[in-house]
Amino acid sequence: MAAGSHSGPSGVRGNIRFWDLRSGNAVWEIKENVDCFADCTVSDDLSAILKVGVHSGEVFISDLRNIGKENTWTCLGDSRKVTNGKKEGFGSKIESNGNQVFCSKGGNIELWSEVLIGSSIKDRVFRKNSMGRAKDSCGNKIAHFSFGGNKMFVTRKDQQFVEVWQSSVRGF
Repeated sequence: MAAGSHSGPSGVRGNIRFWDLRSGNAVWEIKENVDCFADCTVSDDLSAILKVGVHSGEVFISDLRNIGKENTWTCLGDSRKVTNGKKEGFGSKIESNGNQVFCSKGGNIELWSEVLIGSSIKDRVFRKNSMGRAKDSCGNKIAHFSFGGNKMFVTRKDQQFVEVWQSSVRGF
């Protein structure tokens, strides 16, 4: 997967392409104009592409099984924010680990978990939870986060340490 976005006089635009490594050809491409992504990731466990919109700051999902259809993005959060133009998602990061999706917004981390109901994207339901303690929220902006085993490693802007969040179960 290759993804990139840029801002210009006509607004923010983005492209996401999937490449066949054997042939070197692009097998799927989407061009975004409305709520371009601030960050995107692919989840094998969810069979989906996930993005956080640069304008809305909301998490969107696209089912890999329906990859060729028009308007493949489904908003997991408040879809009314899509056209607000406030760039609430600027600098947000998104990562998936197992069947969970983690999205940083400023100094906070949201956890999106799938509630198993059906098999199609329309039947899929995700629940959002905020991670951490209330007194720790709205700290310095999250610069990067990644996973290893049952731990999540978080770095923040202008901080010279790494936060380690550990899950009490097998994986995060």
